[in-house]
Amino acid sequence: MKKTVSLLLAVMLCVLLIGCSNQNVAEGTPVQINYDAATVSYLGPEGTYTQEACEKFFDGKGSYLPYETVEKAVQALTEGESNYAVIPQENTIGGAVIDYLDTLIASENVSVVGEVELPISQNLLVLPGTALEDIKTVYSHKQGIAQGKEWLAKNLPNADVIEASSTAEGAKTVADGKDKSCAAIASAGCADVYGLEILAAGIQNNDKNKTRFYVLSKDVPATAASDRLAFIASGCAKDLPKLTAEMDKLGITLVALHDRPEKTELGNYHYLIECSACSFENYQKLTQDSNFTFRYLGSYSVK
Repeated sequence: MKKTVSLLLAVMLCVLLIGCSNQNVAEGTPVQINYDAATVSYLGPEGTYTQEACEKFFDGKGSYLPYETVEKAVQALTEGESNYAVIPQENTIGGAVIDYLDTLIASENVSVVGEVELPISQNLLVLPGTALEDIKTVYSHKQGIAQGKEWLAKNLPNADVIEASSTAEGAKTVADGKDKSCAAIASAGCADVYGLEILAAGIQNNDKNKTRFYVLSKDVPATAASDRLAFIASGCAKDLPKLTAEMDKLGITLVALHDRPEKTELGNYHYLIECSACSFENYQKLTQDSNFTFRYLGSYSVK
């Protein structure tokens, strides 16, 4: 009899704790970030724009761990090697960074806890003493290449353009190779890090060039009202107009919408949707009577 009573009390306690947990989600408890203790994984090597985004979001505090790829940086988060991961997600000129969005979509246990908007100034970096006519090969990340495409076409039309895993990796390749026929498109900071010179500054296609970065965590997605709210809606393209019409009806402002194939049937997509002026309660209304499958990513601030 005593065992039965004890068992019943244990069950009731579990139900009570679960109820309290759900209540906290409904009330929208903000995510608290301890910057001093933060360990942040990012796309390396040292000198990438992603590292700069880390420093901006975390106020230069905490420790930053560079990884060869965004996928490895996010894996470090999911495996407990870091507390946060910072990934590029969209650029003014190059658009959505689809490989990195795919990584986010595939990482089911991560949430978005912040966003960084970073002005991007691309530069042509060379070994000291290099002249423009010396350059035969240019290295950069594909986003850097896209952002400097017009300048390259005008000034280095015959150069071979080779994609690197990051802009900083391109700069490192030039520095390590010690070949004056090579150059890199990267940040001004990379010139200091790798002992290079800026041969041409601000070569991006326009002066309004920015990249947005997500700050990821394994924390439960925050529901408190903030600057932005993001979610993934997975399903058929024909159902998208109904969803966006419902968003408009609820007064939700669409910030960005990116589609990635579900890889199941033609016309089926994962829609990564970012919005403002959207409460968690209104997000829940969107999920009612919808043919989409939803995954809530979080409500978060923008720096």
